[in-house]
Amino acid sequence: MEPVEPPAGNRFIVETSSVIFDLTSPEASLLPRQARHGGFKRVDRNDSVRMVSQSEIDRLRLEADTIMTRYQQVEESLDQARSESGEHWETSELTVTLDTPRGESIDITLDLDADPASNAETRYERAKDLEAELERKEQIVGQLAPLPADPVAYLICYHLDAVEGNYPRSMAGHLDAQRDHVESLCEEMETAGLLERVESGTVKQRRVKAKQADEVRQHHTYYRLSRDGDHLLRFLVEPEGRVNVLRHLPDGESLVQRLARGGPDYSRMTADELDMEFEYVRHLYRALRQVGLVTEYEGSMIKGSERKLKPKDETHRKHTYYVTTDRGDKALRQLEE
Repeated sequence: MEPVEPPAGNRFIVETSSVIFDLTSPEASLLPRQARHGGFKRVDRNDSVRMVSQSEIDRLRLEADTIMTRYQQVEESLDQARSESGEHWETSELTVTLDTPRGESIDITLDLDADPASNAETRYERAKDLEAELERKEQIVGQLAPLPADPVAYLICYHLDAVEGNYPRSMAGHLDAQRDHVESLCEEMETAGLLERVESGTVKQRRVKAKQADEVRQHHTYYRLSRDGDHLLRFLVEPEGRVNVLRHLPDGESLVQRLARGGPDYSRMTADELDMEFEYVRHLYRALRQVGLVTEYEGSMIKGSERKLKPKDETHRKHTYYVTTDRGDKALRQLEE
């Protein structure tokens, strides 16, 4: 079988037996064993907080290598599926069995609307992103490792520390977060040992400050901080803890740096200029404020000399603006050392 090159415009650098090829060059006489491709802009923020493992990275790369090695077979399978009726049209996915470069058979689920190169590229990009996430997690020391790298997880801990117990739907209301997201985080933090369920038949009002009734019937699943969760919050008070927050929270360091260099900023402007989800940025600022790395700007007007991000003689404060604290500036310096 003659080697097949990917469509024009899809460039891959291929490593085969320690020799580097460019599949768009005339020297690309062999199909790839491993491809690398950059430029992946963003991933779903919820994906970034899920457990990252080397095995998942290896799986994604093996699937991508296999797709590129069996390029013509994948292309023919996709073309055939597009010309036939079937359940694959409902999901826009097609599962095929392919032999890996090592000769093992694996099942791969393809995007029916994408060509083979794009199917492989998506996996390389995701693997690259997960590898960076894994490397970042490995740099985090101490008690932050069990905590999901999500600002809402921080806010849940601080909320439960204040009220001593609550259930996800109520917490979602207090934190202005999605209920299913809060439920998922609570379950994950319970598994990690940071939260524990309140299993008694009723929850006394004096132990659950978020509720106003004298007695709360246990028709919900209540959570409270465990001893490990309490120790984690104590760790966040320490200088080492605050530094590790900047390593732990995705985009935490970049937001604090932005405030340190550009002056006061608010969630909507940050989200628009950095191409992030507004709710994510809003929760991130709130989490950083709870840790003590940023604080709300006081005063009704911001002087032009204070705000370098969007210079004006004066800015009337219509939003909640944030600025770095002395502890935030110190944590940044420690992080750069």
